[in-house]
Amino acid sequence: MMQAIRDRAQSWIAWVIVIFLIIVFALWGVQGYVGGTNNTDVAEVNGVSISEREFENQYRSYRDQQRQQLLQALGNDVNHPLFKQLFNEEIMRQRVLEGMVQSRLLTFAAVKAGFNVGDEQINKIIVQVPVFQKDGQFDKETYKQRLRLQGMNNSGFKSRLKQDEMTAQFTTGLTNSTFVTDAQVNSWLALQNQQRSFSMMTLKAKDYQHEANINDDMIKSYYDQNLARFMTEEQVSVDYVVLSAKNLSAQAVADEQALREFYEDRKADYAVINTSEQTATLNKLRERIAAGENFSALAKEFSQDIGSANNGGKVGLISRIDMEQAFTDVAFALKQGEVSEPVQTSFGMHIIKLDRIQGEQRDVSHILLNVDSKKLRTRSFDEVRNEIEQEFITNASERRFGEQFQLLSNISYEQPDTLEPVTTELGLPIKSSESFTRRGGTGIFANPAIVSAAFSTDVLAGNNSEPIELADEQVIVLRVKKYQAAEAKPLPDVNDAIIKSLLSDSGRDKVKEKAAELLQKASEYSSLNDLAVLENAQLDKTRAITRGDKEVPREIVEALFKVQRPTADKPVYQSVERINGDVSIIALESVKGAETTQFTEEEQQAARNKLSELFASRDATALRADLRQSGDVVLTMNKNTDAAQQ
Repeated sequence: MMQAIRDRAQSWIAWVIVIFLIIVFALWGVQGYVGGTNNTDVAEVNGVSISEREFENQYRSYRDQQRQQLLQALGNDVNHPLFKQLFNEEIMRQRVLEGMVQSRLLTFAAVKAGFNVGDEQINKIIVQVPVFQKDGQFDKETYKQRLRLQGMNNSGFKSRLKQDEMTAQFTTGLTNSTFVTDAQVNSWLALQNQQRSFSMMTLKAKDYQHEANINDDMIKSYYDQNLARFMTEEQVSVDYVVLSAKNLSAQAVADEQALREFYEDRKADYAVINTSEQTATLNKLRERIAAGENFSALAKEFSQDIGSANNGGKVGLISRIDMEQAFTDVAFALKQGEVSEPVQTSFGMHIIKLDRIQGEQRDVSHILLNVDSKKLRTRSFDEVRNEIEQEFITNASERRFGEQFQLLSNISYEQPDTLEPVTTELGLPIKSSESFTRRGGTGIFANPAIVSAAFSTDVLAGNNSEPIELADEQVIVLRVKKYQAAEAKPLPDVNDAIIKSLLSDSGRDKVKEKAAELLQKASEYSSLNDLAVLENAQLDKTRAITRGDKEVPREIVEALFKVQRPTADKPVYQSVERINGDVSIIALESVKGAETTQFTEEEQQAARNKLSELFASRDATALRADLRQSGDVVLTMNKNTDAAQQ
C-alpha cells in the first residue's frame, strides 16, 4: 500500500510544496519558516523539542494575520464585542502549538513509512519559491541573503524543507488513495439535486421598532452595560530608527585592486560550460540553411534530441510556459521562417526555427547539440568585471548590514530606555511618527508587525522594540514617544447611537415574538399567502430550489433542507431568524427526489471528485487523531504566559 501511496504522491507533490511555501513566505516571512533555536522548549514530540523561539515566531505571525482578518470583518472596530470574544490569545496559542505538534508527528510518520526526498528534488522546489527570485528567476544571492538575515544556513533550511516535503508526500499519498463507489456517487448526486418547493413570508424588524418606549434610564443603563463599545481607540506615536541595506550599498566603493583580488578569490565561480565547439557547429549549420539547405534534413543528421531529430527537429506548438525561458524568449521573438542564433539551455545548445504563428502559440523546430558539463571555461576578469563589481558591492553591503544589524540589536537591547546610543554608534537619525491606533497608520506604520510591536506590553512599558524586518532589506527599532489610553466617550456624544441600538434590539425582539405567534396560527390558514396578506408581510411565492441554490439566502436554504418532509398535501412551517434581524416563516410544500439516470458523465465525475476530497479530508483528520493519540507528546508551555504581548 505504501508503494501505491508513494507512486500517487510523486507526480505533483512538488507543486503542492511550492504553493505551500508561497503561502508561508507571504503570510509569515522567512523568519516564521526558518525559525531558530532556543534553550527554552514549549513541547517535546517523540523526543524532539519545539523551541520557544520557533513557537513565538509562528504564533506572532498567526496572531497578526487573525487580527487583521477579524478587524476587516468587523469594520475595523477594535471595541466591537465580537472582537474581544473571538480574538482569544490563549486559544490561538494552543491552536498554533497543536499545529506544530501535528506537523512533527506527521514528519515522524513519513520517515517511518519510508519516505525520502533527494537534494535534486529540494533544489527544484527552492528555485520556484518567489521570495528567492529576482525578475521571475531564481537568484542565488537573493536566496543566500534571505537566509543570512534570519541566521539560517543552506543546509539547515534544506533539512527543514525535506521534512515538510516528506510530510506532504505522506499525507497526499494517503488521501489520494481514497476510493469512491458508484453507489456513493449516485446517492450524493440524488441528495444534492433534491428539489424542495416552498413559499416564504418575511416580517421586517424595523416595522416593529415603533413599539419601543425608550427613556433616559434605558439609555443610561445601556451605556453602562456596553461601555466597551463606546471607548475611543488607544493611540501611540513612536520614535524610531531605520537601518537600510540600500543606503549601505550606496556607501560601498570598489577600487580596481580590490575587484581583482575578489575575482582571484572566487575564480572558480566564474567558470562556465565551454560551448564554443557546439556554437561553431550551429553557426555553420545556420550558414548552410541560409544558403538553401533544408532545416529538417539537417536536424535529422545533426540534432541530438532523440525525441525530435527523426521528425526533422519538430517540437510543435508551444506557449511561453512550456519550455525554458531562454528558449521561449528567442522563439517568440522570431519572425515566421526565421532561424535563431545559438541559444543555450540546460539541455545544451540550440538553433530554433519558427515554422508558424498560431494565436498565442508558436510552432517551432530546433537542432540540439549536447554539451559536456565537465568541460569548463573560466571567464576572464574583463569578461565579468561588471558582474564582479556588483557582487563585490553587494557582498560588502551585506556584510556591513549584518554587522550593523547585530550592533543595532545589541545596543537597543542593552540600553532599552533610549535610542540615542544607536544614533551615536551607527549614525542613524531618530525619526518620529504620527499617532496611530491598533488598526495601524500610514506608510510603514500600516505594517502589522510594527503595529504589534508598538502596542506590545514590553514597548508600552518604556523599552525599545526588538529589530523588526521590513521589505527591501530594512530593519526598524522603535520606542513609544506618546501613549494615549482608550477612554469612554461622553454619554451625550453617543446618545443617538444608543437610541438606534435600543430601537434595533427592540425591533428584533418584537418581530421574533410576532413570528412565534404567527407560526402557531399558520396551519389555520389555507396558504401562507392568506397569512401574509392579513399581516401585510412580504411574500415570496412558491419556488423550487436545490441545496446549492445561490439566489436564496443561505440561512433559508439550510433551514429548508433540515425541515422534515411534508405529509399528504399539508405544508410544514418553520421560522428562520435572518442575519439582519428580520424573521421569515417558510412553508415547505413538496420534496422531489432526483433520478440517478438524469446525470451526465461530467456531473458524475465532478461528484466523484468532490466525494474524494471529502473522504480525503476525513482520512487526514483520522490520521492526525491517531498519530496524536499514539505519539509521545509532552507540552511544557505555560498556558498562562501571554508572551504574545511581549
